[in-house]
Amino acid sequence: MIYAIMDIGSNTVRLSVYKEKNGEAVNLFSEKDQVSLKSYVKGGRLSEKGIKRLHSTLAKFKAVVDNFDDIDEVHPFATATVRDVANRSEILSLIKEDLGLEIEILSGEKEAQLAFVGAAVSTDVKEGVLCDIGGGSTEVVLIDQGKVIKSTSLSIGSLSAFNDYVDGLFVDKLSRKEIEKRVVQLFDDASMYREEFKVLSAVGGSARAALMVYREYYDLGDDVRTMNAADFNKMVKDIIKKSDKKKMHLILDIKPDRIHTLLPGMVIMDKICKFFSVETINVSQTGVREGYVYSKLLGRK
Repeated sequence: MIYAIMDIGSNTVRLSVYKEKNGEAVNLFSEKDQVSLKSYVKGGRLSEKGIKRLHSTLAKFKAVVDNFDDIDEVHPFATATVRDVANRSEILSLIKEDLGLEIEILSGEKEAQLAFVGAAVSTDVKEGVLCDIGGGSTEVVLIDQGKVIKSTSLSIGSLSAFNDYVDGLFVDKLSRKEIEKRVVQLFDDASMYREEFKVLSAVGGSARAALMVYREYYDLGDDVRTMNAADFNKMVKDIIKKSDKKKMHLILDIKPDRIHTLLPGMVIMDKICKFFSVETINVSQTGVREGYVYSKLLGRK
């Protein structure tokens, strides 16, 4: 069986195609569009321009899928932004009517669970904290003996943090403090209390981008998948102190498509590490999409 997964996030929309082989999901290819849906939310509704951008991207991905006769199933799902907007139903109806795609809405809890399943494919997640920093939300999972003991979805992500707290193009000392304060407030609201976990398993594009910066900053090889939390904290503080021009060149050289969201995502991750007294950050190369395939399509728990 070959599955096409369309992951509709707050910042990016991704198409990933997987082939089932001996009970494993092998990624055949992936594409993504930087749609920034969260930026088109006005008064709790996704604007017409935002809907058009989403429609255009999904139409393009559907055309790609339609050109491959071997694809057996197509599964589009949406997370924070589409999940939360007041006009969600009309968006889903429009996409179904025009493109024949039935978008599944993942709850924050389900998204967190799938991130855990997906991370376990490539990372040891037997105990510790897992986080998936998206554009509009951050999923946090506490794990003990290979099982989820608590999970929550924080209503802050790399793009929403930028929109809500950053006045210019880059995070400065003041906006960093505001983002950190909001993360702690959301933990309090979710009754997620401070505990000590030595390891953070980080999932998603924000985590992978942060790892790329860490490798560059400390002159490490591409095979490095782990970050020291104290060194990561030092790096984040140092980058934020740099001039906007130096920040711009740093990000453009490493991850230009995240020019405005990379630092907010790193601040969120750093605060999660401090909140749980994390010592080591393991960056997973797999996440929600793989979790969706293994859990919902291949029946892995």
